[in-house]
Amino acid sequence: MYILSLFGCLWAQVIVGGVSDTSAHLYIWDTRAEVSVGSLVSKSLSVSEPPIRLALTNLRPATRYTYEVRLSDGRQITGAFHTPPVSPLRVAFISCHDISPESKDQLRAYELLARYEPHLIIHLGDWGYPDTTEKEFPPKTNFFPKDWERLRRLYQKRFTDPYMRSLYAIAPWSYMYDDHDFAADNTGRDYRAQYRTLKLPVGDYPFDPVIRTNAMRAYAAYFPHYEFIDSTEALFQSFRWGDVEFFLLDNRSARTGTMRVFEMGELGRYYFRPRPEITILGQRQREWLLGALAKSSARWKVILSGVTYNRNLQLFIHQALAMPEQKLSLVAGILKVPAIFVAGYIADTWAGYPADQDTLLSWCWQKDIRGVLFVSGDTHIGTLEDGTMGGFPELMTGGIGKTIKRSYQLARRLGISIFNRGGQGITQKHFRPAFGLVEFYPDSAVVSLIGVEKGLISRMVCRSGDKVLPPPLWQRLTSPNLGLMFELVPTGPYTYALRWRMPDKMPTRLAFSLYDDKGNKVWASPVAEANYWKKQKQLAIPAQPTGTYFLRAESEGTYYGLRLHLP
Repeated sequence: MYILSLFGCLWAQVIVGGVSDTSAHLYIWDTRAEVSVGSLVSKSLSVSEPPIRLALTNLRPATRYTYEVRLSDGRQITGAFHTPPVSPLRVAFISCHDISPESKDQLRAYELLARYEPHLIIHLGDWGYPDTTEKEFPPKTNFFPKDWERLRRLYQKRFTDPYMRSLYAIAPWSYMYDDHDFAADNTGRDYRAQYRTLKLPVGDYPFDPVIRTNAMRAYAAYFPHYEFIDSTEALFQSFRWGDVEFFLLDNRSARTGTMRVFEMGELGRYYFRPRPEITILGQRQREWLLGALAKSSARWKVILSGVTYNRNLQLFIHQALAMPEQKLSLVAGILKVPAIFVAGYIADTWAGYPADQDTLLSWCWQKDIRGVLFVSGDTHIGTLEDGTMGGFPELMTGGIGKTIKRSYQLARRLGISIFNRGGQGITQKHFRPAFGLVEFYPDSAVVSLIGVEKGLISRMVCRSGDKVLPPPLWQRLTSPNLGLMFELVPTGPYTYALRWRMPDKMPTRLAFSLYDDKGNKVWASPVAEANYWKKQKQLAIPAQPTGTYFLRAESEGTYYGLRLHLP
């Protein structure tokens, strides 16, 4: 007989998930409980090992339900959840935080999120950082999921974290692990990327397949989820809330080794040469995602990914590997690190898997799939991008507990700007815990980044009828573009106040070009010297038919742009 620990019994909690318009799942970390849900359910439940799982059926759509759970120690837990549809639907997105935190800012972030009263909370991974064995790598690969008891304790800690109670009580959850809570940092299906030290050659090092199996099995057993499409390759899922359909990806269980995208070439230099078979999704998950997006009748299609999608992240890899002696100088040249460190860090995103990345964008264009929004985590920094620079509009959630300036510092060091709607280190110097919040309306979605003690960090508005970036604009950046960063503030139907964010780094000559939603160039300014553009405070665009356009500042193969909705 399993005996619940004193701590677990004392703080046992309830998580609601897998909610549809007529059903929901309650998971209770206890062995015995009395449960009531409104006037629908009132029963006593017991199991030999936690969690207690209660499936609720025959619920009413668009209804708020309250629940009351009396635990085995007599404590009473109360909470509530909505069934879809809800309009406007308010969804909070989080990632990257500790369990039972010592950081006061992390606790403030929880309180701030709760005040927004989301209808749904989606967690994109790196929850608790249980991969303590990562410090032994290389050469050891005895990662934490190899021990089933450690996995069980991990989920128990998540349920019994007293600081999360307020968030569990206000909304249902959806969650998918990322690398740190799957096995270890930058892991794939059964390989761990090695690029951080010189103890072993750069490459992918295998770990015991039972680690992957256990990680997947524990998720299925211990956390409420939606029906798996195919649980053999990865635990991908989809679910719909009214006019919003979510596609929850498993970026770890099926991906091939990250460092296989690099090859050692002449004179000992590394080159970025990903082969077509290199995949972040795996064949089954990729085929499912493409088919499900094409079949979806929802106005909004939200792709949930543990790691960033933006196609222009690939320039970070090329710029790092182009460094002399493949060394990146930091701290005024005093400290040098191998360029493969930076390249490997970026290759853990979709940028390291261009076959999957480009196939997805191409498919959405060919099938005229509209209203697509990417949401990602992993980087401990929050930014927004409207699709002009990355292909799809993307919300990269900030760490709700862990935050670092590394991504911001790397972008400035390499002279690259690819998140055009602002965020931490772009429009704000705010580097404290943050989260994403999206309000979905029938025709628009308000996408926001919210930070502790700051409130709104940045915001963009997407439209459900918008197409993805058109093929003529798919060329990735081939050189730095930081000096082309600009901001526009409307002053009239086709006139804008123009602000250059880095005028001291502008290229010698540049021009503006306006493209329609098919990628046709419909207007271009004269090419002029940087000194001319530095003085410009206004930008006027000739009148155009109502619609979506892409405005880019361009110079010698590099660009920076924004999506515009012209009246």
